[in-house]
Amino acid sequence: MITGLFVFILYATIKTKSRSMDGYEPFKKWVGKTVVLQRETVLFEENNPRKGYPYFLTDSLHPEWQYAQDRKNLPEPELVEIVTFPAGTKLKIEKALQFTNGVSGSSYPTVFGIIHKEGKAYKINYQWGTMDIAKFFDHIEKCWQFHQAPWQDKADTAFYALPQAEWW
Repeated sequence: MITGLFVFILYATIKTKSRSMDGYEPFKKWVGKTVVLQRETVLFEENNPRKGYPYFLTDSLHPEWQYAQDRKNLPEPELVEIVTFPAGTKLKIEKALQFTNGVSGSSYPTVFGIIHKEGKAYKINYQWGTMDIAKFFDHIEKCWQFHQAPWQDKADTAFYALPQAEWW
């Protein structure tokens, strides 16, 4: 009994948690909408794809752009480049989730959607948003900032408050 309780508590503590961000700014103005990509984006397939949304979308303004390039050029690539979408491509944004890693406690908001091109449907995920750690440690609620997403024509310089991901 005690062992089972210990295993349950350990699992609940270290598992990655998630929470819908659909009702929080800046996501709520985009979720459910079809947007037009303002610049070229690249679609990758990861070794361990997200369930239901196996493709990782990125662009040259994304903070992780160079990391993605490095991952695809490893001797045993972690990413495989699938297709490049030109500016003008449409993306239907379906939902946004905040994931919080149970071990490190780091969070990463992610937008999920679908791009149709040449008869194919690509279910994508796009990591969007970073926490300003200094603001967070100073207990400033609005500590999340969002780089210019490929569907935005200019950067949003505001900071936003987001809740932590939930246990279940």
